[in-house]
Amino acid sequence: MNIFAGFGTLGFVVLKELLENGYQFDLILTHKDGSEESVDLLSSKNGIDFSYSDLRTDLLLLNELKEEKINFLISVNYRYIIPKIILENSSYPLNIHGSLLPKYRGRTPHVWAIINGESKTGITCHVMEESVDTGDIYHQIEVEIADEDTGNDIIQKFKEIYPVCLTESLKKIHQGIKPIPQVEADATYFGKRIPEMGYVDFTKDKKSLINFIRAQSKPYPGAYCYLADGRKLIVHRAVALDLSQPVLNSIGLIFKENNQFLARVKDGFLAFTDFEIG
Repeated sequence: MNIFAGFGTLGFVVLKELLENGYQFDLILTHKDGSEESVDLLSSKNGIDFSYSDLRTDLLLLNELKEEKINFLISVNYRYIIPKIILENSSYPLNIHGSLLPKYRGRTPHVWAIINGESKTGITCHVMEESVDTGDIYHQIEVEIADEDTGNDIIQKFKEIYPVCLTESLKKIHQGIKPIPQVEADATYFGKRIPEMGYVDFTKDKKSLINFIRAQSKPYPGAYCYLADGRKLIVHRAVALDLSQPVLNSIGLIFKENNQFLARVKDGFLAFTDFEIG
């Protein structure tokens, strides 16, 4: 049997490509969505059985799958960890990860890459193992991070190449080409991001803060700080300013000018040009 585990727009575009190219799946593992570009709706439209279950807790489904010989197990943006027994029972357990592994293992790697000032990121199709993002690599595609790119901009680029990366990997498998081991010495890992991690640290320099803000710009929760009156300022875009105002020498000072907010940071000023007041 073949299983697809995926979610969101990235899962949708990959599953759609696979189905259009004649791949058949006996089961889809996903999360509840139902939007126009969702894995569950696409599965329903194609008459494919799908489940929202976490195999770590749905022991009935787990035991059923343990008795099956799985050929392709393909994971794209799937949130649950797939149990080791299922991975071992699959001939080709494949995952697409949003970085150039072994760099940026872990969660939301494209956001971390922008925050860290990287000029490029990419995607990797690799063998799934019990440990996260460690398996041998079938195919990678590099993606440029432009100066104005937000986290969502990178996802839009990923939408175009996720299906390509998997298709190329499947070609290699059919040709008998073996995957390449990751170089463990080059590995880096970054953890899950939560909205509370978006607080703007004004003691950092302008470039770092611009990257920090654009990485988590809308539709992500956004970077944030607080005005003097206690209101929350959610910032989606910032630009550097060269101002000569020695009186405004207090780092973290925020003031309004010409319908935008200005902030004093470590090495000068930022203008918040796209923002919301919460």
